[in-house]
Amino acid sequence: MNQSLPKEATDRFAKDIKEKFDSLAKNGCIGDPYGEPAYAYLRVSSDGQAEEGRSGLPRQIENCHIAASQNSLRVPWELVYADDDSGFEFRDRPELTRLRKEYKFPNRKANAIVMEMIDRLSRNADWHQGFLLDEMKDYQLRVVFWKQYNSRIERAVMGAISQEGMEQAKQRMADGNIHKAKDNRVTARVAAFGFTLVDRHGNASPEAKKDTHYAIHPTESQVVDMMYRKVGIEGYGLRRLAKWLDEVSKPPQTAIHWNPRTLLKILRNPVYKGEFYAHRYVEMRVPASRQRPNEPTRLTRRKVERPQEEWIKVDVPAIITTELWDLANRVLDRNSIMASRNGKEKYLLTGLLKCACCGYSYTGQRKIHRKKDKEYLVLYYRDVGSAGMMGVFRDVHCQQSQISCWKLDGAVWNAVSNALLHPEVLIEAMERGYSSGPNAELLAEIEFLEGQLKDFDVEDKDLYQAYRAHAFDAEEYAGRRNELKVRKEKTQVTLADLKERVVTREKLELNKQRILKQSQLLREQNLAPDPSFEIKRTILKLVVDQIKLNVNEGWFDIEGIIPGRYYVDTAQATIVSTSKDMDSSHRSTKSLREK
Repeated sequence: MNQSLPKEATDRFAKDIKEKFDSLAKNGCIGDPYGEPAYAYLRVSSDGQAEEGRSGLPRQIENCHIAASQNSLRVPWELVYADDDSGFEFRDRPELTRLRKEYKFPNRKANAIVMEMIDRLSRNADWHQGFLLDEMKDYQLRVVFWKQYNSRIERAVMGAISQEGMEQAKQRMADGNIHKAKDNRVTARVAAFGFTLVDRHGNASPEAKKDTHYAIHPTESQVVDMMYRKVGIEGYGLRRLAKWLDEVSKPPQTAIHWNPRTLLKILRNPVYKGEFYAHRYVEMRVPASRQRPNEPTRLTRRKVERPQEEWIKVDVPAIITTELWDLANRVLDRNSIMASRNGKEKYLLTGLLKCACCGYSYTGQRKIHRKKDKEYLVLYYRDVGSAGMMGVFRDVHCQQSQISCWKLDGAVWNAVSNALLHPEVLIEAMERGYSSGPNAELLAEIEFLEGQLKDFDVEDKDLYQAYRAHAFDAEEYAGRRNELKVRKEKTQVTLADLKERVVTREKLELNKQRILKQSQLLREQNLAPDPSFEIKRTILKLVVDQIKLNVNEGWFDIEGIIPGRYYVDTAQATIVSTSKDMDSSHRSTKSLREK
C-alpha cells in the first residue's frame, strides 16, 4: 500500500489497515476475487478522523470491499492508496497525485477505482469533485462509490454539504489558531530550525501538539548563531554561507545541501530574536508570476502577508540577540544594494554613495574613449540628481560633478584600510563614545522612558481599580484610559526611535568584533596595499553604512563604524566635470585594445 504518513504513523496505520484488509481478503484481494482489477482510494482529512478509534481507514477498507464485491471488482493490496491528514486541497495529497499519474499510463494496472463516498475524493463541490470525476471519465476509468448517488443532483447536494462542513472546519481551525496565539502559544505544527516543540512545562510530550511552545534545540541553535555571525560580522554572502555550512553542519529535514533560499528565510525570520508571529499569512489564489501571452490569466495558490496590525506576536526563547539579528539583516540589505548583478563593470562603491547636496545616489557609469589607434575604458561615478533628463524629470538640478572611479575608490579605500590597520585606536574611540557624550545621554533617556512605560502599566491598573470602586463612571473611565493609551503609544514610538540610534553594549561588542575580523583579514593579505576587489567589497559593506560625497568641494563623509570626513587628494588625479573633460582622465584609464 502507498501512504503519505510519517514513518511511525505509516507503520501503525499500515498495520491497522492490513489487518482489516487480510480479514476480508480472498486470494489476496478484497471485493470479488474473480472480478476485474481496480484501485481503491482512502482518505482521512484530519487528525481527529485518523485517531478516533483508528477506525477511519479500516472502515473505508470494509466499505470499499462491499462496493467492489457488488460491482465484480477485485482490489489487491498493492493497488490501495491512502492519504492521511493531508489538507483541503486535493493537489496537496501525495497519494492522490500518485494515483492520478498511475491511471494516466497506457499500461495501467486497472480500469476502475473504488471509494467509500465522494467526499473522500474531495469536499470541494465547486469544482474539485467535478474536475477529478471528469478527468477519470476522460481516461475511461470507471468510478464506483460505496455510497451510491441516484442522480447528478443528489451528488451535487451531498458534495455541497461536504464542502460546507469543510469550510466550517477551516474556519474553526483559523479561529482556534487565533485563540491559541493570543494565549501566547505557538501555532506552528512543525518547529522552525533551531527549535523543538514542547508543552508549557518544557516537555516534549504529546500534549505539545495543542499546548505548543518553543524550546531551543541544543545543536541546531548553535548552527543558527553561527549563521548570523558569519553574515553580520564576517560579511558572508548566502552562497558562501551555504558552502561553508555544508562542511560543518547537516541541513534541515531531508535536504542534501544547504540552499541559499533556505538560509535567507532563516536569517529574515524574527523568531530567532524571540518574536514568533501568528496570523501573519493567508492562503489565497493570485495570478501566477509567469503568464503566457494572449492566454487567460492563470491563478495559483500562495501565502500572502496580511497587514502588520493583524499579526499576533508570541514571545518565544531567543537564540540570538536583537542587535545581532539587526546587524545580519542590514548586511543582507547591503548585499542586495551592492550586488554587481549582470553589469559589464564592477564598481567598488555601488550602493554606498549619496550626494551631500541633493541626497540622490551616485551610480557607476562607463564610457569608451577613442584616441588615434587606441581605445580606453573610462569608469566614473555620476550623481543621479544631475544626470541629464533624470534630474529634469525629478525637478532636481544638482550641480555636482562626476568623478573618476579610480580616484574616489582609492581615496575611500585608503581611509578605510588605514583605520582598520590600527584597530586599537578605533576601539578606544568607540569605548569613549559609548560611555560619554550623545550616546550616554541616549542611554539615560531610554532608561527614563522605559521607567515611564512601567508607570503607565501601574496607572492603568489603578484606573481599573478606581472604576471598580465607583470613583467615576464608565464614560469617564474610557476617556482617561484612552488618554493614557495615547501617551503610552507616543512614548513607545519615541523609545523605538532612540533604540534605533543608540549604541548598546551588545551593539558595541559586535562592532568591535567586526573591526577585529576585518583588520585580521587585511593582515592576512600581508598588509597588501591593494587587495582583491572581493576583499575590499566585503570589508566596505561591513564597516561603511553610507558615504556622502561632495565632488565639487573634494570631500566625503563616511558613516558607519569608522565615521569621519576625508578629503580627496586632487594632486594625484583630476576630477572630470563634463564628458568633454574625458581627456584629462586618461591617466586613470586602461588601454582596451590596439586597433
